[in-house]
Parts: sequence; structure tokens; C-alpha cells
Amino acid sequence: MKIKFLGGAEEVGRLGIKITDRNTKVMVDYGVIPEKPPEFPLPPEKVDGIFLTHSHLDHCGNLPVYYQKYEAEFFATLMTANSVRPMLNDSIKVASLEGYPQPFSKDDISMLYQSFRNARYGETYELGDTNVTPYSAGHIPGSTMWKFENSTSTLVTGDLYTRETNLLNGALPVKADTLIMESTYAGREHEDRDAVVKRLRSRIKEVVETGGKIVLPSFAMGRTQELIMILEKLNLDVSVDGMGNLLSEIYLGTPGFLRSQADFRRASGRVRKIKGPHMRERALEDSDVIVTTSGMMDGGPVLSYVEQLLNDDRSAIFLTGYQVENTNGRSLLETGTLKIAGASVKPKTMLEFFDLSAHSGHSDLVQFVKSVDPKRIILCHGDSREELLPDLSEYEVILPVNGKEFEI
Repeated sequence: MKIKFLGGAEEVGRLGIKITDRNTKVMVDYGVIPEKPPEFPLPPEKVDGIFLTHSHLDHCGNLPVYYQKYEAEFFATLMTANSVRPMLNDSIKVASLEGYPQPFSKDDISMLYQSFRNARYGETYELGDTNVTPYSAGHIPGSTMWKFENSTSTLVTGDLYTRETNLLNGALPVKADTLIMESTYAGREHEDRDAVVKRLRSRIKEVVETGGKIVLPSFAMGRTQELIMILEKLNLDVSVDGMGNLLSEIYLGTPGFLRSQADFRRASGRVRKIKGPHMRERALEDSDVIVTTSGMMDGGPVLSYVEQLLNDDRSAIFLTGYQVENTNGRSLLETGTLKIAGASVKPKTMLEFFDLSAHSGHSDLVQFVKSVDPKRIILCHGDSREELLPDLSEYEVILPVNGKEFEI
């Protein structure tokens, strides 16, 4: 079997894994690093099938480029497929606003969907002489680990989370000879999630009780919906703005992927969905908490709310997700400043970070490996992969390099 990373071997993002086993060639993911400017994977190579782990742009953001030159069957869960289209269309819009060339068009996105095949967890599909089975990865609704069985068995995790959240059940180990696993949080642990949720709820109540407002910058996919469920028990006035509302509708309309569709429907029905500039103007006046895109504060409605609260030291900005370098969110965490309409400002609002990551921490990654018990492990999608080596000394571990094909 031959494996080649077109991206994502040595860094977080732009993941693209080409696997050749006998006469079958597959590609797992083909994403971007959504920085300024975006970083793309190596040029596409002809394959028989493309298998998407989930709909975050660092895994899917360059997929339509494939269909400018090649044709291949496109496998994904229905939830992932439904979520990918708005994400890709939005990336075209963002690239235009930021002045960066976008390598594909809406026509290319349509070409992608013409080759779509719906994959259901636990059902095995044939592609050439390879059997392929999808399993839940626990990362976001619809996220998938792919198991390929031919001359040997290979499990590709994509982004992995093994613990239960309000929204999802954690991923379960699947036996395989070779494990290709993400290593985003190698060398780092997460605070206990239940403790983080308890602390977040407590701080929100404290701020509201003293007359403040809370802005929760949030990723549209997965995090917005998790926060909606976390906030339900507080009985506060919550508004949701940005693309998270569209993704929530997709989640409600695509049953079978959440821990409890009924619980999410109930929680979602208790929030106010901001639609249009008139509602946005009144949102802070009408709400205790606003959940809004973007999660890294680089675009979307979030900056309009922050601008209204710049001088309000009773109010707060609570970040719940990783902030990439050179984003407004990272700048706010490190320097207390961010840019609004090109001007650098320093909000007087309180600022706190709550770790609600949907990636497994170091110990959970090690435990997952031991439960799978593979013959070999290929670590990718991380910039500190070596941190895992001491805890995986009993296994053969491969640290691939982008663009360099290797055999196993």
C-alpha cells in the first residue's frame, strides 16, 4: 500500500491523503488552511473515490478543484454533504471580500455534488477491490472515520473526539492494521469538559446579574449548536446570529446524527434567530447573550456587537474555540486589541477563554490508539506530533512529510 499526503501531514489543516491499495486509489479530504492568504494542498491527483471526513474548511475547502480536471465518486454522510455546500459557497464570498483569488466556482461545487454517494455509519461500500466502512468520529455531526479494507485494513480518523458532549456521543475505536490519526493536541490536555461547561454557565449568570451582556463568538458548525444546548438551562434571553442559524436548520432537517434530535429541537426553539439588519440593531437591547459568527472574530456579525460594547466594562466576550494566528481572536487574547473597520481598538469588556475543543487531547489520543491496537500508526494533522512518541513506543509510528509518497 502506498500513501501520499498532499497536505496536512506536518500542520493542522489542508488535509489531503492519497491511499493506493492494489488497483484502487482514494483521496481522504482535500482542504485549506483558512488564513490570510489561504494555504492550499498540493495539486490534485487522479483517484477513484474521494472520502470526506467532515465539513470544516480545513478538510473540505478545496474539494471542488478536483472536478475541474478529474472525476471521482464523492462519499460522505448526508449530514456532511448537506453542510458542505453552504460552507463552500461562503468561502467564495469571504475570498471575494478579502481580495484573495478563489480556485473554484459555484459550478465546480455543483460538479462535486453530481458525484455524491450517501454513506451511512456501519454500512460497507465497494470501490473497485476495496471495501469501505464509515464510523462516527465524534467531532461534529456527520463527521466520519473511514475504514478501508483490501490487502490490509486502514482506519483514517479525520478530526477525532472520544468524549460525550451535549450534542454528540464520542467516537468508538475500530480495529485496523494501520491507523492514520490526527494529532492536533499532541502534548496538550483539555480541562475536564463538564467543569468548563459549569464554569461557563456560572460566569454567564454573574455577568448578566450585574447588568452586562455576553458575546459568544462561535464557529457556525458544531460549536453554535453546542452552545445553544449549554445555554438552554440558564433560562436567559439568547439570540443567535450568522451562518450558525442555517447550519442549525440543516441539523434539524437531517435526523440520525445528534445524541438527541428532540433535545436540540427544544433548545433551538428557545433562542431568537437574528434575521436582517433591523433585528441586529435591536439584538443587544433584547438579549442577555448573543451567539454569533465568526468564531475567530474576523468577519460575520460579531464585530458589530463588539463595537457596541467597546466601553462597557460590565459586559464580556467569551471565546470557546481555538484562535488561529493572525486572526482578530488571537490578537484579542494576546494583546487585548482587535481590528474593526481597519482600526485597532481595545475593548473594555471582560475577556475569558473556555476550552470547548472538539479535538481529543493527548491522553485520549493515546487511549484511542491502544484500543484500536494497530500494527502501525501514521500521525498527521498536527504541528507537535513528536509529543506522542514516548507514549506510543510499543508501536511502529510513521511521521509523514507532505508530497513524499511512502509504502507500508
